Amino acid sequence: MSMFCCDGGPCAQSSRMRVEASGPSAPTVPDPSQQTRIHQPLPMLQDWDKLGAHEKEVVQEKLESIVNAFARELTRGKVFMKLGRNGRLFYRLCTLDKQLTAFSMHIKGAIVEYPFANMQHISFGYDLTDFTHVPVSLPSDALAAVIVMDNRRMNLVFSSPMERDEFVTCMLVLKERHKRNPKA
Repeated sequence: MSMFCCDGGPCAQSSRMRVEASGPSAPTVPDPSQQTRIHQPLPMLQDWDKLGAHEKEVVQEKLESIVNAFARELTRGKVFMKLGRNGRLFYRLCTLDKQLTAFSMHIKGAIVEYPFANMQHISFGYDLTDFTHVPVSLPSDALAAVIVMDNRRMNLVFSSPMERDEFVTCMLVLKERHKRNPKA
């Protein structure tokens, strides 16, 4: 099998690729510049009542660590895909304010704030009740989350179920923190 590069000539890596394809090789370390924050799953929380005091403390510390890393990342800004009411997908730069009181989205040159105090709920999946056009095809429900605010729904689509789960979990924790301490 001959391999060619984009310039039409033989690929300098073709022999290396054949070796890798023919058998197992030593594991490689991913390039750190290509990695995003490492996602560490939490233990199954439906067994919360069965956990001991120390185990609960460990889970809470881990959750706090995940939420704080999420907040730091989102304070700098992160691009998410938003499903518009017309059924189209749009990339939007999203941020959290430094006081962690509002989620913001940059839309057509303006910054639209969605304060945690106005969020009615944050959940998994889509909520298409106020759509003018229901899309013919949508990314999987496992990639979607919705924020409901004052009878408006903001549907977001993520690149993986893990990213979606982290977003929903962290936003719920931040919303609960704000509810407990609204002047923070």
